[in-house]
Amino acid sequence: MQLRINENDDFIALSKPYDVRTHQVSDGQYGFVEFLSEKLEKSLFVVHRLDKGTSGLILFAKNKESAAKLSELFEKQQINKTYYFLTDKKSTQTDGVLNVTSHIEKQNNTFFNIASKEPNSETDFKFIKPVGKYFLWSAQPKTGKPHQIRLHAEKAKMAILGDSEHGGTKYFRLALHAQKLEFDLNGTHHVFESELPPIFSQEFSSDIQALFTENYSKRHQLYLISQGESYRLLHLESDDIRADILNDHLWVYDYSKHGLSNEEKQAVTDFAATKNLKLVIRHMVNRGQGVGGLENTTLEVSTIETEWIAAEENIKYKLKIDSGFSSGLFLDQRENRKWVQQHALNKSVLNLFSYTAGFSINAALGGAKEVTTVDVSPKFLEWSKENFLLNHLDPAKYEFFIQDCIVFLKGSIKLDRKWDLIVCDPPSFGRSKDSIWKLESDLPMLAKNMVDCLNPGGKILFTCNLEKFSRSEIMDLFLKNLKKAKLEPSRLPMLSLDYELTDDLNNLMKGFLVTKPLDKNQ
Repeated sequence: MQLRINENDDFIALSKPYDVRTHQVSDGQYGFVEFLSEKLEKSLFVVHRLDKGTSGLILFAKNKESAAKLSELFEKQQINKTYYFLTDKKSTQTDGVLNVTSHIEKQNNTFFNIASKEPNSETDFKFIKPVGKYFLWSAQPKTGKPHQIRLHAEKAKMAILGDSEHGGTKYFRLALHAQKLEFDLNGTHHVFESELPPIFSQEFSSDIQALFTENYSKRHQLYLISQGESYRLLHLESDDIRADILNDHLWVYDYSKHGLSNEEKQAVTDFAATKNLKLVIRHMVNRGQGVGGLENTTLEVSTIETEWIAAEENIKYKLKIDSGFSSGLFLDQRENRKWVQQHALNKSVLNLFSYTAGFSINAALGGAKEVTTVDVSPKFLEWSKENFLLNHLDPAKYEFFIQDCIVFLKGSIKLDRKWDLIVCDPPSFGRSKDSIWKLESDLPMLAKNMVDCLNPGGKILFTCNLEKFSRSEIMDLFLKNLKKAKLEPSRLPMLSLDYELTDDLNNLMKGFLVTKPLDKNQ
């Protein structure tokens, strides 16, 4: 998906999603600027910051000279900034401009208004209108202290909705949005405006309807999303719900203990209707981890069709309602599938635990000289071949093996067969007729077998969703018996922001690349 940005020779301007840091704060906890620098393949410089919870317009400079000029403009308050926020506190002053000043100071890692000191910050507030049970205000900061608008709203007894740090009522997000930036640079007058998120202008019947609508807007403000494209609609924005948009279907994973209430289901149904989406709700009892499989879930649908076609990055996939926990496409692997397509040219590629063969299709479309697809399920491999045909790839030209992946690797070692790229996304737990698979105990053996099947200079792309282990712990487990192999680990591409936040430490999917050194005599 293409990012929605304004760009010139000096800077880029775009809307930062809520709950994303402006920049990296520690190793592995990346920010918006690191994400953009990677995706745009260019160095960017931070010239001003938005709080993690604040959404809206942000500028990044494209060179050191522009960074210095823009930083100076911000420091001298020569960039006019307009914010909007919601509060559930009714103010007695709604006419004219409400001017608030205070001394803002950081104490014990928290910012406070210090009443005993001379003011060092100033903000003008203006009441805009009521929005349902909330009240919409604009804010124009005259100075640039951290948390300034939030602290001044608290001082004015109208704490921002969702700002629990500064007295705000609990909400699914901090209801603060940077809407406008206006300034002069190098003889040109610039004005940038960001569309207000839906919660700032619409009244919703329930918080869950607001959550779905807000996150639809959040993703469309960040990306240019084409008709029929597949993307995650809700991920870590909710504790109990995940949701995917897959062409004209809304697939909702409900992880709540007792399932969505009738009122909540109606709110999701109403949202789907506004976007002309067919609705699928799967209640994942015990987060889908029970040994009993699909009988641990319930399914509700608003359509009689069981199959449809969806696209991801112009690649087509057949999706199904009645063939497992998922529709047939794990959207968290989008960037990794793109990486495989970009690095597959003239390589031999092995895809283990292949599911519906998304990685294999990308490898084939990327010009791989050989693609081998392995899964223990005959149903999934037939499904995979359908996906090949959808993308004008003849399955007869590629290899498909119905086999346990460990057994396949051991057989390949005996045949001295090797690949240039091995992709492996195993389940955390699995049961077959002959054995039980547990990733935390079987990973060291799986890793050794993969390395034995890897050509010198070859790479393994490994991912998993083993929740109780961190990425570094999984990497240590992977490398446990492979010190002599002298493998070179590296990071995978950052995931798209529809799916994960940039914070690698909290991502549900953990993954990395390892490279096998070339032979010394090569």
